[in-house]
Amino acid sequence: SIPAAMVKKTDKPVDEDPSALARAYVNPTPKGEMKSFDAPMASAYHPHEVEAAWNDWWEASGYYKASADPGDDRPKFSICLPPPNVTGSLHLGHALTAAVQDLLIRCARHRRCA
Repeated sequence: SIPAAMVKKTDKPVDEDPSALARAYVNPTPKGEMKSFDAPMASAYHPHEVEAAWNDWWEASGYYKASADPGDDRPKFSICLPPPNVTGSLHLGHALTAAVQDLLIRCARHRRCA
């Protein structure tokens, strides 16, 4: 058991539904348009606000469009995913691997790789 002196005390109430704020968020950016950077940056990261418009803008910009046309001269990109863990227990290495793969894929999309 953890000693009482080491337990972090908080005055904040426990939120019954932590995703309620994200579901209630209304994105002010028109669908398919780039997010405006005119507003001051928030003091904390709120993923539902930050990520709300990016996927729509990427789709409108054609970042997800693939082509089977032999004349498509965009550079090709693929990433090899490792097999699942044999033990079945996840650890921090899995999160790091997924984060690095996500970063590489996003960079390739922004370079307009096919």
